[in-house]
Amino acid sequence: MLSKRYSWLVASICLLLTTSLFAQTPGIIKGQITDLLNKEALIGAGVLVKGTSLGGSTDIEGNFIINRVPAGRYTLVISSVGYQTTEIPNITVDPDKITLINTTLATDQKSLQEVVVRASRNKNTEIAVISQIREAQQVVSGISAEQIVKSQDRDAAEVVRRIPGVTIVDNRFINIRGLNDRYNTVWLNDAVAPSSETDRKAFSFDIIPANLLDRVLIFKTPSPELPGDFAGGMVKVYTRQPSFTERSLNISYTVGARAGTTFNNFTQDVTSNKDWLGLGYGDRKLPTATPDVNGVIPTAQAKSFPNTYPLTTKSAMPDQRFNLSYLTGIKLGNKSLGSLSAINYSNTFTTFNINRLDAFRENVYNQDKQYSNNVRLGLMQNFIYSFGNGSKLEFRNMFNQLSRNQVTTRNSFDEQGVNQTKYSYAMGYQSRLAYNGQLAGSHTVDYKGGLAIDWVLGYANSNKHEPDYRRLQYNAQSNQAILPQSGVDLFTGSRLYQDLQENIYSLNLGVKQKLNDKLEISLGTYIENKDRTFTARQFGYSLSSIRPNYTQLLSQPVGQIFNTSNVEKGVGFDFEEDGNSISTVPGVKANYSYDATNKLAAGYLSANYTSGKIKLLFGARFEHNVQSIVAGLQGTPINRSITTDKLLPSINFSYNITEKSLFRLAYGRTLNRPEFREWAPFVYYDFDLNALTYGSLYLPSAGNGTVGTLLKVADIDNFDLRYEYYPSDGESIHFGVFYKNFKNPIESSIANNPSNLAFTFINAPSAYAAGIELDVRKKLDFLGGSVFKNMMVLFNGSLIKSEVKVGDQESWTPNRKLQGQSPYVVNLGLYYQTNTWQFSGLYNVFGQRIVYVGSGNPPFSEVVEMPRNTVDITVTRTISDRFSINAGVSNLLNQRVLYLQDDPNHKNNTFERASDPRFIDYKPGSYYTLGVRYRFL
Repeated sequence: MLSKRYSWLVASICLLLTTSLFAQTPGIIKGQITDLLNKEALIGAGVLVKGTSLGGSTDIEGNFIINRVPAGRYTLVISSVGYQTTEIPNITVDPDKITLINTTLATDQKSLQEVVVRASRNKNTEIAVISQIREAQQVVSGISAEQIVKSQDRDAAEVVRRIPGVTIVDNRFINIRGLNDRYNTVWLNDAVAPSSETDRKAFSFDIIPANLLDRVLIFKTPSPELPGDFAGGMVKVYTRQPSFTERSLNISYTVGARAGTTFNNFTQDVTSNKDWLGLGYGDRKLPTATPDVNGVIPTAQAKSFPNTYPLTTKSAMPDQRFNLSYLTGIKLGNKSLGSLSAINYSNTFTTFNINRLDAFRENVYNQDKQYSNNVRLGLMQNFIYSFGNGSKLEFRNMFNQLSRNQVTTRNSFDEQGVNQTKYSYAMGYQSRLAYNGQLAGSHTVDYKGGLAIDWVLGYANSNKHEPDYRRLQYNAQSNQAILPQSGVDLFTGSRLYQDLQENIYSLNLGVKQKLNDKLEISLGTYIENKDRTFTARQFGYSLSSIRPNYTQLLSQPVGQIFNTSNVEKGVGFDFEEDGNSISTVPGVKANYSYDATNKLAAGYLSANYTSGKIKLLFGARFEHNVQSIVAGLQGTPINRSITTDKLLPSINFSYNITEKSLFRLAYGRTLNRPEFREWAPFVYYDFDLNALTYGSLYLPSAGNGTVGTLLKVADIDNFDLRYEYYPSDGESIHFGVFYKNFKNPIESSIANNPSNLAFTFINAPSAYAAGIELDVRKKLDFLGGSVFKNMMVLFNGSLIKSEVKVGDQESWTPNRKLQGQSPYVVNLGLYYQTNTWQFSGLYNVFGQRIVYVGSGNPPFSEVVEMPRNTVDITVTRTISDRFSINAGVSNLLNQRVLYLQDDPNHKNNTFERASDPRFIDYKPGSYYTLGVRYRFL
């Protein structure tokens, strides 16, 4: 039974479901008219709603708009001098909806091709995205803005898991075709997206709010114009674009409640008056700290570190989400200027009760309670300018600031979970910023059949600040703090300050020239320069100079023990800096820092041949890449780089069997480069996992500054075969198979470190992955009745098999799956929509996948994530042409997030598998939302 605390939400949802206010309001018809052959915009074409006086004409971009069209079904008549007059029947106009018509006019007797799209946003609705997928040369999957609205997803991470073959890891990283997130490349619009992660190669999808997304497309096969660094998929995330003809102001507000969190006691770290904006990092910066030759910080400087260990408890309020967007456009003679401005804000809370059985440390049983307060502030400002002569410029800006105030309390027990041995604390504030700016141009030149030039200048910046991350342990029997006799202990009495800065500069230039009606040549270049700077300073309290009163000092509670009065050499605690934070050799970087660069220069040439039912895209891409890292390891300088020159051929063939079906066949070679963090010798202690992480250049067993090895670049051969069928507008059936062969795949692995549980990165000799995919979008009107005519079902599923060849590495588990690969992925969606009601029910499940590769039997065996079923339900009620209410519940089943430390002897025994050590085990809680949307213009 639901708690009384959620009765207000349940009552609201019931009220929403029983409301019976019906409002028949006008809709809008808009779209673009182009020439059938050269695809150029038609200016001044007439567009008339047959049988009415409603109509309009196209502007210099070929765009038209007809406002205040009564709901109903119409025929559209399109005419222009020198072109065939064309009628498009059965155009459905829904109340307060935009019906988008993109079509062409012919000057000869060729049949008219048309795409009719119904949407609640300006562009890229379900039918438009299906059309893009159908017309694409590659194997593509995607999701539209219209489907995003139906799902009520909150950010891009939740959106992309609706795409065939996609699953989510850690609520922000994506796996495609069951492959680890490192095998994906993400572009934001038409430039590379930044990463704010210190220890993985991945784009964090949670930084983009769902309401700012226009569409998401995933290219699953290579082609010359796409970057070569991917194997699972190349993801293109498109944000909303300005319009020349539309003017609107929209606002939405959503309140959310999570079971087990909202209205419950919530423990919080020290706060700043800027935390509500996510800008609290500036109030937590590192004070001046200059250690002596022994690493000891002078007393005056030590006392300048404020006592930030006290914790406070309050009641967790409901989550708040706010979004505002303004779209406008103006005419400047024969030129046009469009603008899109958007602000989004969220402030959310989570409390998780996490159980962990640490098999590495003699089956220590930990009970964690993790409290997180997450704030996101996002801004977007996009401009588009049309010159009126076939050229346009776009200036895109997106800024996201995210912060997390997190406290974890831990009670540690013996193997039986009876006798408590320790209790611990970890607390800290994390700030992540991501900015992406682009200046893009598109130009058409009337030269020998048509010349198109597209270019994008991009700049992306990301940073991650983690100031004053603290850890402290107490002995449960004596209630005394556990501190080292001297030096700094990563596990207790420590304070960590770390900063990451990454800049990406890029140029993407492409030129297309039509040679004749059948052949088009494309060539281009892509230049990217990425640089990263990472620094960390670790401090800690020790007992080395404490006088006989140490028992009294160590017995003080967490909020008082490190008061400034207790920190003084010779009287209280010593305050020292970890030697790994300090460089003792001139010109050599400290262990806890590195600088890295990646310089990429690529060029491509391709030919696009179309003849009758056949389409053929073939060519090659050449990539010259130099990856470098400068670091230090125990006084030994590290200055390593690797240069690779790769020729990446590809071919994409499609054959239109009928007007509604086609067949695709594709091959392409791609690669996968190591990430900076996967090389760096920096050692990081993760309190949540109670484990260390370090790069391949670090050798923990040497202890004498000996440097490890660089990871190799992985090579991948990709094969795809797919059949596509499009029964009608908005419907599709795709069935495909794929095969991938890997050489030197890069994986995250449990290190063979006898003293601590640790993770590092390795190259396996080789591997393969093979799978089948089915994607179905089907209307249910064929079942008859008024209910089914408004329903649609979506299903996509994948079955995947992979195997790693371990070669002569006898300590590795033989015949295992690729790290991160799921053997199956299933998404199911049921949608119902009328003029006033909208409902969606969504289901997702993925198969067991390896999170960390093992190197033998316990305690070094694999860590695996177990399957989890999720169900999300949303309901939207349209009250008027301007106002709507929506309610929903996410994670209705509230199944466990469960990571097991896999015992290979239990693989075929469910009962024994249940006894495997639970590396992570918690229930995230069902999540309830209630929101309103209002359109002012």
